[in-house]
Amino acid sequence: MSGVIKDVAWAETADELYARFTAEPGGATRQRLQALWLVRRGQSAASAAETVGVGRRTLTRWLGWYRKDGLAAVLARVPGHGALGRAGRLSSAQLTALHAHSATGQLHTYDEARRWVAQQWGVQYSYQGTYAVLARLGVHPKVPRPAAEKADPAAQAAWQKGGSAPR
Repeated sequence: MSGVIKDVAWAETADELYARFTAEPGGATRQRLQALWLVRRGQSAASAAETVGVGRRTLTRWLGWYRKDGLAAVLARVPGHGALGRAGRLSSAQLTALHAHSATGQLHTYDEARRWVAQQWGVQYSYQGTYAVLARLGVHPKVPRPAAEKADPAAQAAWQKGGSAPR
């Protein structure tokens, strides 16, 4: 399959593919258009794949999509687009409850949140997993620094405003 590709019923001319390729700002779509344009001009699959920086097998797959459904099918399959990913461990109702509980100020650290989730629903998260879940919810638990017993908030506020007495 490394020879010149001849069994493709092209719907676009090489000039049309080149115009689409040069008009595309970047990303996977531009790469695919460039590869198709090179093959349409007569380059081998191996040469075109090397030029655009993909494997020959990848370009062969793109050509298969083109043969079956045309250019629109090749451009519709963008990496990561439409990927559902793995289902979350917590349901949307549980996430809402976690968000509401954290809004009460009872969760000061990520470990506290992790223990609370395990206690409530029996779902075990790592520290990083808890961080990711709370970040998606927009929650960033923080603990205020401890204040000294002798601290005078009024004097501190005056000092911050530049009202301290000159020496």
